[in-house]
Formats: sequence, structure tokens, C-alpha cells
Amino acid sequence: MGILVIFNNGEERNVPSYMLDYLIREKKIVAFLRSSGWVQIGRDPIRKAQQPLTRSGERWSDFLFKRNQA
Repeated sequence: MGILVIFNNGEERNVPSYMLDYLIREKKIVAFLRSSGWVQIGRDPIRKAQQPLTRSGERWSDFLFKRNQA
């Protein structure tokens, strides 16, 4: 599923959701569309602070490992 983003040059395009973090980190976009509305990079909060993982099984890679073992 794609996410609508606005690039620095004003172009609007749907991108795969896995690219969003990269585009934000590399400062290639100025905004993206969330279900609650547009999020402007640098003005609106992007995500809540992540809590450290405290036990095994909380990482996506742990889930994949368990699934492949079954």
C-alpha cells in the first residue's frame, strides 16, 4: 500500500510505505498524508518515542525466525 508524499520540488507521488523513513531521514520530502491528514516534516510530530525492547520476541526478525522454524 502506498503513501502519498510531497517531494521537495512540489511533486506529489505515492511511494511504498517502507520508503517513508528513508525519505524523511534523507530530507527528500516535505510532507506525507496520514489517515488523520497531512503531516509537515519539521513542524508536525512524526512518531511517538520508541521504547527500548526488553525481551526476545519483540523484534520483527525474531518473529520471522520463529515462523521459519515451525
